[in-house]
Amino acid sequence: MSQEAWKKDVVSYVDATRFAVLGYVRNDGTPLLRSIGSFAPSGLDVYFSTRKEAAKVQAISEQKRISILFEHDDQDLALWKSVLLIGDAEKIEGGAELDLAVETLSQRNPRFKERIAKGELPITQIFKLKAEEVEYLDYGKGFGQVQKTILNKAETA
Repeated sequence: MSQEAWKKDVVSYVDATRFAVLGYVRNDGTPLLRSIGSFAPSGLDVYFSTRKEAAKVQAISEQKRISILFEHDDQDLALWKSVLLIGDAEKIEGGAELDLAVETLSQRNPRFKERIAKGELPITQIFKLKAEEVEYLDYGKGFGQVQKTILNKAETA
């Protein structure tokens, strides 16, 4: 599979995922996992949102290295797939990047769009996972088949 076809496959899988699992580290060093539903791919990077007062906002601000696991429900084990993206989280605070993030999240998530329309953007924190590593598990290509890829900056867009 070409690099472009692989990337398209990964992005399509992420986009078709209903809920994902965010992994981050709390300020005391404890690793945590949280389910998220408000996310949208931007190439191999991912925008995601949460309430500004959520504890994870402070934790991610202090420990920027995060991961997000994407898995579809009710998969047949013989054809199991998942995508794990690893990288640094960047707070999106304003300007053109914030406009792009809001538009991207709104297109994918009607509930996010409704919250923004109700004026909730000031209490919403948007992050961008800047993917540096991708693990694409695809049992359809062989049991335990994982393609691990380290990205350079040009490959994430």
